[in-house]
Amino acid sequence: MGDIDDLKASFEQVVKAFNACDPDAYVALVHDEAVLFWISPFATDGKAAIQQTLQTFFDSRANVNATQFNKQFRIIGTTGLAWGYYGLVAELKDGPIETSFGRYTFTFTKVDGKWLIVSLHTSPPLLRS
Repeated sequence: MGDIDDLKASFEQVVKAFNACDPDAYVALVHDEAVLFWISPFATDGKAAIQQTLQTFFDSRANVNATQFNKQFRIIGTTGLAWGYYGLVAELKDGPIETSFGRYTFTFTKVDGKWLIVSLHTSPPLLRS
């Protein structure tokens, strides 16, 4: 497999872990010093904080399903990028189903032959009238 295929496979592993509500599998793909801007309105800084944020998110949901659209990938040296649009459907354990849409950008770095997330940013799409 080439680098771009490895990057795509790592990205798909991240999505699979998220949709399985498996914080352990997710953080196995995260760099120790990663900073994510996503579930929380604040930066989630470091692997332990990411694990805790995911666990709290999954604990209140019966299931989640994140789907990506218009997936794009690029490698620049030892940096890998994955970006596109997402739809997220999350069923709360004690409440309604949440639905959201937005954009995502993952930044990966290659460490010892493995792509690890160093940053993630999600945001709602900019709507124009």
